[in-house]
Amino acid sequence: MDPATIITIIAGIIGVPLAIFGAYVGIRQIIQWRKDAKTSGELKDRLDDLSKKFDLYIDGLPEMAEKKRRASLSSGLKSMQDYKYDEAIGFFRECLISSTKQSEKVALLILIGTCFLSISQLNEAEGHYREAEITARESNDKEGLSAILGNMGIVYEIKGELDKALEHHKQALRIHRQRGDREGEANDLDNMGIVYKEKGEPDKALEHYKQALKIHREIGDRKGEANDLGNMGAAYGIKGELDKALKHLQQALKIHREIGDRGGEATDLGNLGNVYQFKGELDKALEHHRQALKIHREIGHREEEATDLNNMGNVYGMKGEPDKVLKHYKQALKINREIGHRKGEADNLHNMGVEYGTKGELDKALEHHKQALKIFEEIGAEQEVARARKNINLIQRVKKK
Repeated sequence: MDPATIITIIAGIIGVPLAIFGAYVGIRQIIQWRKDAKTSGELKDRLDDLSKKFDLYIDGLPEMAEKKRRASLSSGLKSMQDYKYDEAIGFFRECLISSTKQSEKVALLILIGTCFLSISQLNEAEGHYREAEITARESNDKEGLSAILGNMGIVYEIKGELDKALEHHKQALRIHRQRGDREGEANDLDNMGIVYKEKGEPDKALEHYKQALKIHREIGDRKGEANDLGNMGAAYGIKGELDKALKHLQQALKIHREIGDRGGEATDLGNLGNVYQFKGELDKALEHHRQALKIHREIGHREEEATDLNNMGNVYGMKGEPDKVLKHYKQALKINREIGHRKGEADNLHNMGVEYGTKGELDKALEHHKQALKIFEEIGAEQEVARARKNINLIQRVKKK
């Protein structure tokens, strides 16, 4: 799940389609492992890699004493890689039943919460993070607590409870600063930047991204540096400062290519596509989205593949090619349903509703917005619920005329 969004204006009687600006923070990253962990050492490597991409707390997990539990943990992580989140939850729960260490319980609860978050079951995610928080506080586990608070901030952001999101990220930031964890500090600043962007405060977002960038450069984290530059580029895009957006995204792209981060490269290309779209350079926009799509397919990032297809649909809308618009939205919808990404599914249904409304097919538009509303209500996405209801009411009023 989801990334920061911006609204792109197109002609139409209702709503607006969502264009996705990729973001690089916390648990928004996709796991990529290429082999099963067969030894304790390989399992530790996998967990270390996971902790760099997710706000996860893994203390104690690589030293699990029982071979069967180590195998269950490895299978759970592999299932996460393959987007089989329900299966992963089952494996992690097997490990949790026999866990005795408090730190181990915290780590497993975070993993389970993250699986639920990945399939947009926000209340389940929040519940497991809350349980992990209680355990972490009882055992004075500051490291685990900071990870939990950051993840809960992302849950609240997705639910549209942005003040709560900020408060949790601020708490995580305080802990990371107290512990001298500069990487964690930078991650919190990035997360806060994204919330400020969601709140419509891009200047505050940029302020936090710049602080994160300074830290990443000081500690020599080039990936973090590139991610911050990309986030800054997206923020400048929202402000309408498109030349600055291009400059920062191109800097991010250069670093991601130099360090061989193909996922970061693809996100930069997608964001550049959005900027070119806003500049009215639609052929350039499509070319960049196609490049992003090609990479995401090659590395197996299905959620981002759906994002690229969605954004290509938006560009075709601006080009006045409605059949291609719906073709790409439908492809994105199919992927999001296959991987269980309910927020993405609802966003696709919303965009299809907008397109049908633009075409004057109001019954189809109404049906798609109702389907989107149902999902938004189920996952607790309050801002999207309000938007969907507004669109439904508008269509119903138009139909009565």
